[in-house]
Amino acid sequence: DNDTVVFASNVDREMLALARVEITDGKPGELEFLAGRDDADLASMDKLADGRLLLNWNAAGRSELAYFNPASGEMTPGPKLPAEIAGGPESSEDGQQVVISVSGSATPTNVWRLDPSSGAFTQISQTPHEGVDLDSLVSPVLKTYTAHDGLELSGWYYAPRGAEVPGPMVLSFHGGPEGQSRPSFRATFQALLSRGIALFVPNVRGSAGFGKTFVNLDNGALRFDGIKDIESTVKFVTEANLAEAGRIGIMGGSYGGYMVMAGLTDYPDLFAAGANLFGVVNFATFFANTEPWMAAISTVEYGDPVKDKELLEQLSPIHKVDRVIAPTIVLHGANDTNVPVVEAEQVVENLQERGVPVKYVLFPDEGHGWGKVENRVTSDVEIVRWFEEHL
Repeated sequence: DNDTVVFASNVDREMLALARVEITDGKPGELEFLAGRDDADLASMDKLADGRLLLNWNAAGRSELAYFNPASGEMTPGPKLPAEIAGGPESSEDGQQVVISVSGSATPTNVWRLDPSSGAFTQISQTPHEGVDLDSLVSPVLKTYTAHDGLELSGWYYAPRGAEVPGPMVLSFHGGPEGQSRPSFRATFQALLSRGIALFVPNVRGSAGFGKTFVNLDNGALRFDGIKDIESTVKFVTEANLAEAGRIGIMGGSYGGYMVMAGLTDYPDLFAAGANLFGVVNFATFFANTEPWMAAISTVEYGDPVKDKELLEQLSPIHKVDRVIAPTIVLHGANDTNVPVVEAEQVVENLQERGVPVKYVLFPDEGHGWGKVENRVTSDVEIVRWFEEHL
């Protein structure tokens, strides 16, 4: 009705939960929480014909549906999704039918219709995947492990079919910094897996989806702890016999590219190869050349370029790039205004001068990430060949 607003909120709590505010004489009343989980964020919701709400929870990166009855205050589990990640839901005007976009690690995105009364899903769209056997693709398993200071971390482990374990592995770090690694479809991952290379995709401190405290644990000087999570991740995958020491690579884009260069400079002996996709390496040049809005929000994450100049120098991998010994491929878009191409050029020039194997793939028609299919194909092929050669 026009007197009630229902929404997701994390006011005075860690995770996003279902909340309600009553409007009286045009003014909002007290915030009331209706339903929440300690292990999941409320990602989205919609109203059904019978008055219930269909809730979409993000639990460590995997989507889970639930029904909530506002009259009784009861929340009950919803139907199991056809794949790991759901977008929506969007209900019909009468609330009788619901459409949800569903995707996953081994399936492309499709639209599905949910019958709320029966819980049955019907696939509506048929995204083409000519030449790709979906049954050959690999889905990950969620693993938890401990950081140097006892903090619990998690990540998605992809094991190549038919390969010996432990063997070669690539660690892939998400962007953001406050992004989240989820079991979504990644062509690069599946291509690496098809060549016998395992993947581990961590959510280190600073990642979204694990509460307000966790997402802020890498702000400013706390970023040194976030960098130590790289070492903790390598320790976990080797001690758990998921990867063979000496055959581990590291990759990532944007902030993930920063983590690549942080890993290759702070822990040069842990990695046999790296792939830096449009990553920040020098906060001085980054703040001087990026978009004003990006500089503004990055001040909260990393530090003020004037007041915290010394800290940002210590956090910049460029000042330790002479420690890089691993063969490194650097990929960047010439028109990137978020992370300008000067970031890539500094790395390439230094590695070339020192004789460290380096390959520079510059896309003249791209910005921050690849929008064109032919460039995405080129990027995937270059990255997979690089790791196959060096791992």
